[in-house]
Amino acid sequence: MKKIILAAVAALGLASAASAATYSVDVTAQPFRVPGSPGLQTRAFVLATSGTQNFGGVTGLVPVPFSFNLTNIGDSVNVPMFGMVHFDVPLNADDLVPKAMTVTLNLGAYGIGIINGVTYGVGTPLAAAAYAVADYTNDYLFNLGNGTAIKASIADITFGSDASGIFVNGRKGFGLVTANFTLSQVPLPATLPLGLAALGLLGFVARRRKGASLV
Repeated sequence: MKKIILAAVAALGLASAASAATYSVDVTAQPFRVPGSPGLQTRAFVLATSGTQNFGGVTGLVPVPFSFNLTNIGDSVNVPMFGMVHFDVPLNADDLVPKAMTVTLNLGAYGIGIINGVTYGVGTPLAAAAYAVADYTNDYLFNLGNGTAIKASIADITFGSDASGIFVNGRKGFGLVTANFTLSQVPLPATLPLGLAALGLLGFVARRRKGASLV
C-alpha cells in the first residue's frame, strides 16, 4: 500500500520538474481557397526559413521546421509561422460569411495537432474601409509523456488593409500568423485527488488493523 501511495506522489512530482529540450514543429496551413466560389479567398505565404522573416511563395519552396527551446514549467515562446493574404477587392457580401481553415502542427514524436479557425471579411460590402479576419477557435495540448505538455495556440489576426485602412488586393494586405508554445503541467484527472484520498484512507485502516492485532 505504501509503495502505491509513494508511486502516486512521485508521479505528481514529475509534473513540476523541469524538462529542458529543443522542439521542432512542421506547420501546414489550409485556408479557404476555392477560386470562383463565394467567400473570402485567402492564401498562406511561407516565411523565410532564416534571416529576416519575409513572405515566400516560391514554387517548390520546402520550409525548414521551426525549432524552439522550453526548459521550465511556464516557459513560452512565440513563433511567427506564415502570412495571410486575400484575393478579393472590393469586399463583397459573400466575403462576410466565415469559411473554415485549419493549421496543422507536427511535433514529430509528440504527435500532430490541428487548430481550427475561420476567415471572413469585416465591413460594408463594396466599401474601401474594410479588412479581413482570421479567428482561431481552439488550442492543442501535446503530451510529452513525463507529466508535462506543450500547449499550442494561435493568435487571431486582421489582414487585408494597408496603413490607411484601405482594403488591398493581394500581398500588400498581409497579416502575420504567430503561434505560442508554452510548457505546462498535464492537467490532473478530476478523480485523481479522490483516488489518492482513498488510498490514504485504506493505508490508515490497514495500520489500525495491524495495531489491533498486536494487542
